This record gives sequence, structure tokens and C-alpha cells, in this order.
Amino acid sequence: MLNILFWVFVASASIQFIFFAIVSIAFSVYKKPEQENYTIPGISIIISAKNEFDNLKSLIPILLKQQYKNFEIILVDDNSSDETYDYAINLDHKEKKFKLVRIDETPDHINNKKYALTLGIRAAKYDHVLLTDADCFPESEYWIQQMSDGFTSDDKKFVIGYSQYYTKPGLLNRFITYETLLTGVHYVGVGLLGNPYMGVGRNIAYRKSFFLENKGFGKFQGVVGGDDDLLVNHFAKKSNSTFVLSQESTIYSNPKLTLKDFTLQKTRHLSVGKHYRKADKLLLGILSFTKIVFWVTSIAVIMSVYRTYFVLAGFFLVMVSLLTALLLLKKKTGDNSKIWMLPILDFIYIFYYISTGLRVLFTKKVRWR
Repeated sequence: MLNILFWVFVASASIQFIFFAIVSIAFSVYKKPEQENYTIPGISIIISAKNEFDNLKSLIPILLKQQYKNFEIILVDDNSSDETYDYAINLDHKEKKFKLVRIDETPDHINNKKYALTLGIRAAKYDHVLLTDADCFPESEYWIQQMSDGFTSDDKKFVIGYSQYYTKPGLLNRFITYETLLTGVHYVGVGLLGNPYMGVGRNIAYRKSFFLENKGFGKFQGVVGGDDDLLVNHFAKKSNSTFVLSQESTIYSNPKLTLKDFTLQKTRHLSVGKHYRKADKLLLGILSFTKIVFWVTSIAVIMSVYRTYFVLAGFFLVMVSLLTALLLLKKKTGDNSKIWMLPILDFIYIFYYISTGLRVLFTKKVRWR
């Protein structure tokens, strides 16, 4: 029995090590795209917001100061009951670069967020749209420029950026930022290897014409969430997508402050994965399963004092390869998360993934809030 466990450990550790090693190479050779002979006429920033007045009054002035020649900001107010509308209508009157789209009622059969984004995209003046959320903040005044540089030719339909959460005190925040960084290693790393399977709506750009030609969110209109990663998963390819990784292009968001809110958010995110392409579900399933098996078998074999040195060596190699991938992504994006507790955070990740996965499996209807 111990011999079988040992070889199961070797197999799972090998898969984890190889994956993170290959991804690390992809991060090492990555070079940020730059426009040379191709330029875009302008870019429309789309923000969907519901009762986000406090965030918007901080975000909009930051966006208006962006160092980019031609851009507009489109705020879609999804029937807010706070001061969002009054703030936005005032801006609409005095700021040439600001446009308000107001939603008083959403059709019953349509998801609120997808409907709001669709209206915002339709109202866009420019063919290139850049999406973010009301609680997201660029750290640089060159965010638009950096993301627009990803459109290097007419063939590029998607530009996928990176986003992270602000660092706060406490273990929950340490884990949230770690989970976000690890997720980035997966989707950015696999994307750089030629398979862009997801993006995040906090920092993504695409073409309005491509969105409308492919009927927008029509294929997954009934799915709660997924307005960002399902669009990428269904339509993005190596040939039509670009990843932009830099400190200037990274977006930061306010993290959840309670375990309950974080669990609800991640349940929604993981539930979207059920609608991924079969090949992507298989890949992510293998990576998740082998991570769980790696931890379980390593603990079991070490506690049994069986080939302890071999297991410790394998464990060390996997942790080093994981750490390398994390540090390289941090360096490329300027990610400020702290990962000195790596083994502990990765161990907690196992319990988080299993519990959230079971929650998704047995929850019939996922709530937005």
C-alpha cells in the first residue's frame, strides 16, 4: 500500500513540477507587446455599476487623468438607488470624455451584468473597448496606453490583462491575494503557451465589432457571471489574443473582507468553469486533482516514514517550481502580494478548493450577491 502511495505521489508531483516549470519558462521569455506600424483610433472604457457611488467618485477622476490621446468613459448605471446617477449625470454634462447609459429595468430573461455591459459596448464610440469594474483602480496613468498596445494588428480581437487585490492585514487577505496570483499563473501561463482559456473582466479589452458579430454574451446569457472568462473561453485563440503584463497595466481591486463574501464570490467563479470547453475542463481538472493528490500522498507517505528523503526532495522541487512561477508573474506585473507563507497558503488552498468545489456541485442556483 505504501509503495502504491509513493508512486502516486511521484506521478502527481511530476505533473505539478512539469507544469510550473514550463509556465515559468513562458513567463521568462515573455515580452510586452508594443505598437509599431499599427495604431488604433481610440478606445472606450466600459464600466457597469450598481450602487457604486463611493468607488466611482474615486475611480472616474483617475481614469480622466489617463495619458492617452483618444478615449471615452462609458458608465452603465444599472438602476442604482444611491447617488450614482446624480454623480454620473453631472459628469455627463461637463466632461466630454464621459458618457452615461442608464438602465431603469432589465428584461427578465437576461442577466443584469451582461445586459449592462452589452448596452455599454453598443454605446461605444470606438471599436476597441476596455472593461473594468467600479471597485478597480489602475496604479498607473498609462493603463489605457499599455492595454491598447496589445492590439498590434487587425487580427487581434482580445487583449487580456492582469488584476490583483489590495493587500490588507490578516490571513484571509493573504490567502485571497495568493489564490488570485495562483489563478493568474494558470490562466496567464497557459495563455502564453497558446491556449487563452479565460480572462478577468476587471482588466480586459476586445473589439466591439467582434463582440457584436458573435452575438456577444448570447451563448451564455443565462449563466450567472462569466461575462469575462466565458467570452474568452469560447472565442479567444492564440492567433487573435494578446496578454499584456506590466506594472503599468495591472489593475487593483478591493478584496472581500469576510469569509462568507469571499466564498460566495469564488463559488460563482468556479461555477462558470462548468461551461468551459471540454479540453480546458480536462486540463484544469488534471491540475487541480494532482495538486490535491500531491498534498495528500506527501503527508501520508512522510507520516508513514516511507522513503522520506525521496518524498521531501520531490516536495521541495514542486514548491520551488511553484515559487518560481509565482515570483516571475509578480515581477512581470508588479503584483504586491506576499507569498513568504507559500507552503501554508498552498495547503489552505486544497481545503478551499475542495469545499468550494463541493459547494458548486450541490448548489442548484448560484447567486450574484
